[in-house]
Amino acid sequence: MRIVVGVDGDGAYEHALAWVQALEFAQPHLILASVIEPPRPPVVGVAAPFPEEVFLQAAQAQEAAARQRLDTLQQTLHAQGFEAETVILHGQAGTRLLELADERDAEMIALGGTRKGALQAFFVGSVARAALTNARQSLLIAHTPPPADQPLRAVLATDHSEYNYRCVDLLVQFAPRRLARIAITTAFDVDEETLQLLTRGTPALQQSGVEWIIEQLHQRNREVCERLRPLQASCESVVVEGLPIPAIREALRETDAQLLILGAKGHSLIERLSLGSVSYHFAIGEAVNLLILRASE
Repeated sequence: MRIVVGVDGDGAYEHALAWVQALEFAQPHLILASVIEPPRPPVVGVAAPFPEEVFLQAAQAQEAAARQRLDTLQQTLHAQGFEAETVILHGQAGTRLLELADERDAEMIALGGTRKGALQAFFVGSVARAALTNARQSLLIAHTPPPADQPLRAVLATDHSEYNYRCVDLLVQFAPRRLARIAITTAFDVDEETLQLLTRGTPALQQSGVEWIIEQLHQRNREVCERLRPLQASCESVVVEGLPIPAIREALRETDAQLLILGAKGHSLIERLSLGSVSYHFAIGEAVNLLILRASE
């Protein structure tokens, strides 16, 4: 399993790398990649009052620091038994990392999360936005390190679509051996009129109403648990009445999970206005450790 790890100069990558190590995916081959971006003037639209040699020296110093950082990481990972290689790229970070992932036929891109901006949004700048919009690979975005002295717990949110089931199968293929507990979580929001339509032909169900829906979703969640059996993690079903984002947030809190797992095709504008908005929200709007699974079409 090839995983591209974006190694930045601020140390945000450390959380992502720690999660990759902690989850113990099947036969991971790590591609540690740093991108040297072209220098930008200190004021937008104003030519920088420095000769070209100054920018050249700055880029050379940045590349030397990146090389030392990557070499140290590679040596450490080799000592821990991980296969790892290093790559230094030049250009726009988001574009170059995605190109690298495609060239190496990687299955996952791992990024560290940082907190930026006046709105206090959590994201990894242009790199995460480019990956969320354009990457065909699964994404791991980490804001905090995995616990050193606790079992790893995850919430896996599902809408029980055919695509989501393929994402569940992909998780089994990735084979994270350290996941100890997975809460299969489904959210639903049904108004009274819709509920009447659903149960109109079955008078016996009209009295149970919402309870009947909850039991049906628990049954589907249990079927997902069966698909996850090869991971040998304990599994539970969580059904929450309400909109998806607050429902998932509640499930994370109640299960004390450290990782959220979602399936998502991509994040075009139309997808953001539908179910894709859930994964997009958690990727850039909250400090949640997130694994976005993307099954092949």
